[in-house]
Parts: sequence; C-alpha cells; structure tokens
Amino acid sequence: MMSRTHIVLAVAATSLILGTADPIVLSLGAVCSQLPDVDTTKSFSGRVLFPISSYLEKRFVHRSITHSFLALAVFAVVIFPVTFLGYKYWLGMVSGYFWGFFGDVFTKSGVALFYPSKVRAICPANPRLRLATGSSAEWFVLFILVVFAILSIQINSAGGIVRNFNQALGLPSGAIETVNQDASRYLLKAQIKGRNAITQEPIEKAYEIIQPLNQNDLLVKDELGTTYRVGNSQECQIIASQMKIEREASITTTVTNLFFDDEELYEKIAALPSERTYLSGTLTIFDTDGLIIPSHIDRYDTITLQPGSDLAYVRLIASSPIDVLRLLGDYYASGNLVIRNVEIKKQQ
Repeated sequence: MMSRTHIVLAVAATSLILGTADPIVLSLGAVCSQLPDVDTTKSFSGRVLFPISSYLEKRFVHRSITHSFLALAVFAVVIFPVTFLGYKYWLGMVSGYFWGFFGDVFTKSGVALFYPSKVRAICPANPRLRLATGSSAEWFVLFILVVFAILSIQINSAGGIVRNFNQALGLPSGAIETVNQDASRYLLKAQIKGRNAITQEPIEKAYEIIQPLNQNDLLVKDELGTTYRVGNSQECQIIASQMKIEREASITTTVTNLFFDDEELYEKIAALPSERTYLSGTLTIFDTDGLIIPSHIDRYDTITLQPGSDLAYVRLIASSPIDVLRLLGDYYASGNLVIRNVEIKKQQ
C-alpha cells in the first residue's frame, strides 16, 4: 500500500474513531502511520530512518514484526509519556500506527498481525480482490478515503456525529447536551419551535442562550432582553418541541466573585459591564422597607424574594446588572454573588 494511502486511511479513521478534527492529533496520526513500514529501506519512513530500516530489513520479513499487535503494544508503551501533553495526542499516535499497518491486511501478502506467529492476516479471501501497491484499485480506494476523511473532519469540526444527528432532528435533550458542551466557548442561539405554556400559541423564534437551568431546561432571552425558561418541565414559559443550536461567535468567559458585608449594592453593581453580564447568588437584606420584587407568569424571574420577619433573602439566577440596580440598587445587603461576563472575541 502506498504511503499516501496509509496517511489518508489513518487520518480518516482517527478522525472518526476519536471524534476529532484537531489538526495536531490528525497530523500525529498521519506521521505515525508511516512507522510500520520502517522494516524496509524502500519505504518513505525506511529512507528517513535508514539505519533502523536497514537493520530490520536484514532480520525480518516485510510486514511482519512492525506490522503486529506486539509492535503496537511496544509503541504505545514507548510513547506513553506523550500523555502528559494530553491523552488525545497519545491516542492519535497509537491510532495512526495501528491503521498504518492494518491497511496492509488488504494487500496481496497481508501482514503478520499476531507475530511471532507466522500466520498472516489477509482480506479478502479471494486473491483477485486484494490490493496491489500502486494499482488502479488502490488509487480508487485512496479517492474514497480522501472523501471520507474530508467528511469526517467537517462533521467533527461541527461538533461530531451525535451533535449533527441531534441538530437534524431538533431533539430538546440533544440541544441541551450541545449547550453544555459549547456554552463556554461560543455564543449560542436556539432556534425554538414550540408553544407558549400559558396562551398555547405556537412559537417559532430564535433566542440567545444564557445558560442551562438543569438537564431539561434552558434559560434564554429575546432581542429585548426578556428571559424565558425553555424546555419540557412544568416551570417553563415555552414548551419546546424542537430546538436547534447555532454557534453565533467565539467568546471569552470570565467568572469572578463579588462580596457584600452590609453594603449598598449600587456602587459595586454599577461598575459591572451591562452587556452579557450575569449575576447569580443569594443576598440577605436586613432593612426591607419598600422592597418589592414583582413576579411574572409569562417570563422567567431572574430575581426572586423570600421575605422574613426582620430580613429578606433575594435569590439571583443569571440576573442582569440593570435589573439588580432597578430593583435592589438602593438597598444594603450581605452575601456573595458569582459574576459571569461573556465577551465576543474580535475576529483577527
């Protein structure tokens, strides 16, 4: 089998099996796919590593020891320190080496997969259907593998087979899983098809995703900043039958903590960026004179009040600084808020 066929086979198989489009992982797989042929000086790797290939060529039959599970195990152990840089790189290298020799199973002479056993693994059984190196049949296989590799890389660049399957069907459960995977890296929008839980009116609209609320529901907002709970639970304002997630832009997310010790909220909250900044946590307010937090049934309340006899507890879930200032800016409070700020990365 030609070296280019080994490379494309390794890239296509590694991309599919590992579910990756990482160019470093695929490049490592491509390079390692050449190593099994170091047992002959006629191969590309044999010419590059001539002293080693010359030694092996004199002592072993081609496609024997270096084309075996024994060699794969030794190779995996030798390169194991690569895992300190990331397991995906180690897996890419092991995958590349494996497909580098396994592809030769389909050649005329096959390979000694179970070396030191001399039994050769050859497929298919009919000799006429086996590949001859450089033949028209191999060039045709190479073309198919190139197409397959391109498709696999494109699918994995878009999130993988599972993501694309979920996107095609618009399954809410799959959409939430996609949000959990992508929310830290991308600004996401949800194309939602469903109904208003109160009026039962049909809804087909795009919303910006703020965050998942649980395994079944999302917190979203419309173009006016009005927040809704979307999903299938009884607490949702929008019951979704279909949800398709779209990546709008790459983002940088920063998370900080804001502490209050019987302090006025206004000064610290007013200093926060107003756009795509979300506050979550619980505040204790001791002087509650005039404190009113309205509740709504047609939208999601990101600020809720639990009144007490001498104090009140205010719970915030992804609240905007503007809403906090409007409802609580004049009050003194104690507590801790988690501040999540989302910034869109500038395109280079």
